[in-house]
Amino acid sequence: MRAFLYLLFSLFCIAVSPFAKAVFLDEIQVYDGEINEPGEFGLEIHANTTLSGQSTPSFADQRVTQGGVRITPEFSYGLSKTVELGFYLPTVYTPDYGYESAGYKPRIKWLPIQNSDTQPWAVGLNFEYSVVNNGIDFPRKAAEFRGIVAWKNDHWSLAFNPVIDSSRSEGQNSDWVLNYHTRAIRLHNNGLMTGYGFEYYQGQSAVNNIDPLSAPKQLFAIIEFKTPESFLNGMNVHMGLGYGWDSGDRITFKMILTPRL
Repeated sequence: MRAFLYLLFSLFCIAVSPFAKAVFLDEIQVYDGEINEPGEFGLEIHANTTLSGQSTPSFADQRVTQGGVRITPEFSYGLSKTVELGFYLPTVYTPDYGYESAGYKPRIKWLPIQNSDTQPWAVGLNFEYSVVNNGIDFPRKAAEFRGIVAWKNDHWSLAFNPVIDSSRSEGQNSDWVLNYHTRAIRLHNNGLMTGYGFEYYQGQSAVNNIDPLSAPKQLFAIIEFKTPESFLNGMNVHMGLGYGWDSGDRITFKMILTPRL
């Protein structure tokens, strides 16, 4: 019952939030029940490239996704048992503009319910505020409330992220939009492979006129593994190849590297 009440509270916070994030693809990830221990530092390196995607700018000097490469280090710190702080420093390479800094994004994750050996659920909320440079996205400033609902046992890791967003910058406030991300990973505990499965990303649709049929969509095939202890100290690697439709980028490759600090 307590877990259910926390879930309702988290979804309520999402529903009433006036904030959101932009569509710059620095991070393509479904949040699950993972959180740093108190006092623990973490690092993830997000990288993705669009092999077939948007090639026509939709605003002045836009860095389009086609042929672009985005590399984003994410630093994190466990503030308490239920609160984690994070900070992104996104960078981007595009054929027309070269390699450049894209801005910065602080975040805070609150995970009051965490899975354990005795219960499989994790429920929480992540808030992110972003300021990106000219040409990266428009408007340049945005925020996001992302719900986290996850379930995990010895064989499966499932997660669902409902997100409300609305870009706000230079006196221009966009409509609130809804998108959601979900994943299903089959865990593999023998050898170097740790899991495989799928992630699905449903793009933005105005909250007062939800139209999931026309929103951009992407489906990723996922594999996760560890490097040998003798190579990069057993680093965790997440890789995915995505296919998009309904205005989603057609072919996208992504990778998340998690070094052991």
